[in-house]
Amino acid sequence: MEQNNAPARLDLVAMKKVPADLVVTNGTLFNCFTGEFLEGHSLWIKEGWIAYAGPDPEPLQNDNTRIMDVKGMVLVPGLMDAHTHILNLTGIEEFVRHVIPSGTTTVVTETTELATVSGIDGIKYFVEGIKDQPIRCYYTLSPLCGISQSVENGAPSNSQVFHFLEDSWCLGIGEIYWGNMLLENKQGQRVKELARRALLFGKRVEWHSAGASGNKLQAYTSLGISSCHEPITEEEVLERLRLGYWVMIRQGAIRKELEGVKGIFQQSIDKRHLILCTDSMDPEGFLSEGYLDAAVRDALNLGVPPSLIYQMVTLNVAEHFRLDHLLGSLSPGKLADLVIIPSPQDFSPRTVMRQGQVIFQDGRNLVEPREAVFPENFFCSVNLPEMPVIMPPEKGKVRAIEMVTRLVTMETVVDLGDQWAPGSLNMVLAVDRTGSGESFLGFLKGFGLQQGACGSTMCWDTPDMLVIGCDQSSMETAINRLKELGGGAVYAVGGEVVAEFPATLCGVVSLAPMKEARDQITRFEETLKQNGVPWENPLLTLNTQGNAAIPHFRLTHEGYVRMKDRKVLSLMVSEKQERVQP
Repeated sequence: MEQNNAPARLDLVAMKKVPADLVVTNGTLFNCFTGEFLEGHSLWIKEGWIAYAGPDPEPLQNDNTRIMDVKGMVLVPGLMDAHTHILNLTGIEEFVRHVIPSGTTTVVTETTELATVSGIDGIKYFVEGIKDQPIRCYYTLSPLCGISQSVENGAPSNSQVFHFLEDSWCLGIGEIYWGNMLLENKQGQRVKELARRALLFGKRVEWHSAGASGNKLQAYTSLGISSCHEPITEEEVLERLRLGYWVMIRQGAIRKELEGVKGIFQQSIDKRHLILCTDSMDPEGFLSEGYLDAAVRDALNLGVPPSLIYQMVTLNVAEHFRLDHLLGSLSPGKLADLVIIPSPQDFSPRTVMRQGQVIFQDGRNLVEPREAVFPENFFCSVNLPEMPVIMPPEKGKVRAIEMVTRLVTMETVVDLGDQWAPGSLNMVLAVDRTGSGESFLGFLKGFGLQQGACGSTMCWDTPDMLVIGCDQSSMETAINRLKELGGGAVYAVGGEVVAEFPATLCGVVSLAPMKEARDQITRFEETLKQNGVPWENPLLTLNTQGNAAIPHFRLTHEGYVRMKDRKVLSLMVSEKQERVQP
């Protein structure tokens, strides 16, 4: 761990008795503790650690001392992303390669994606893959919360994963969905025990509070939760701040919340528990916007004070995760992670340094990611012993998922006797792709697909393959092609594959270059929109239909799941069951 590598006598450098290795001089230093931008300051660095941060430009030097005159530009600590998912569609190397220019030198990532399919090996190989990269990658241990017990059956037991909490790179337990945490069954007991063990190790328990308020929020808080990245309104941010949370305002690929919560920056409250995070970035976002640097620029454009913004992506993150003895500030005794920018209002990194080594300068990366290695069986994860029979009923009243927004759903009842038509109502099939081949066919109202079928194995928090379609032939073509590819997303019409996004690593991650992945996803989503799907990022809408974190009605290979009470429900509705509540 890095704290063991600190030079024994940084104080001798500060006292000008030992020469510095690197002197960054003539800079405007951002002081994270006071929020000041201090002109004419220097950093003296020894073996990757800061020995001195102040106005004196002349440390003891020798022939090996390097001098970097930044000519008045601003020095800020390397940015820290407090909550992200490295494996959002593309692989570790592509993530690292595109994060380096952003000025983000530290990320805290979830470990969910591979583990959902490959269990403890998914965590193990992912953790090995993110270590020793040019950027610093900490992780949180995924609780692997599912919408039902059957979806969680592949999750390792608590005793199998407790050893990860002994790893200094593991900062705690990842986002535990509030609905799962409060369950009074085996699902709830498992994650409560995980949380308790993390707290005993002095580590954090992260959470996901979408939809929680009042008594439920208080109950959740009492279990030791310390942060949340889900507030989407000013009121929700304030409610959580008042309970002591570190509130992570999300500005990335999944959602952008800055506009919706911007009023919080005008309130006369202590804002040191505010954090800005991405919650992941997708290939399109990386190539058109950037990463956490894009979130910083968005906040600057909203008029948020620069000093507060830079605290939100440095010191506040370090303090939350108890890393402030190492990171989060440009001060003596800390790691020399820094970004050089033209001015406080212009966050466009000119130089990025991690632990005293320049990793980005003058528009180009100076280091390459380390290759992450995965076992062969991770590329053989779409296991369907038999083609599921897709036979929708011809008449009768059936339950259906109704789209409220692109992510939120509700339970509804439709009468198939009304001769449902594609576009207003689609079939949706969930298939267990881990070997059993169990499946459930339901209906989805409001997705809008007019012809063909789209399928995905990249579904959140479930090993199920989900297929939305208008006809049996198209759905079968999509399923067969996903088997051939080894996972990803496919759109088919009849017997023809029209668009696809191969994701061969556990069926959830593409190992293609970022630009190639971006082009494939763009074509896939544009094809869906051309065929009637009205939602922004329709692949995200498809991938979240089996997710346990978003209300109110989801599905698994066993049936529909009503999130309010976690009841698994069948397709057909009797006369007594016609009236349902969303």
